[in-house]
Amino acid sequence: MKITQDIDTAITALEANIRPLQHRVDQLRDERKALLSWQFIEANNITRADVEMSSGDDRPYFGVIETFAKWMKNRGTHKRFAEWNGTIYFTTDLLNGRMPRDMPARTSDLND
Repeated sequence: MKITQDIDTAITALEANIRPLQHRVDQLRDERKALLSWQFIEANNITRADVEMSSGDDRPYFGVIETFAKWMKNRGTHKRFAEWNGTIYFTTDLLNGRMPRDMPARTSDLND
């Protein structure tokens, strides 16, 4: 019994030491995501008006990306970009059933 308590105490102490480092790693990852998003938005000169949004007053509830893509296709969307769950994608990708995981831009980083 004593041995497991010693191990538990050591684990708790190590976790306490790691916590500030993990917090800093998380902060740096968030900063990196924001920087990549802003760079993509700037490089592609994206404004909110350039993005077909998946939600809003004039939109039905889509639930799944395929329904949103079908709606855009039927509507004849001409916007170069489309949003799903806050991420900005190339509209052509979504219309063709692709959803690249490495798309860096987020609608929360758009200026207008």
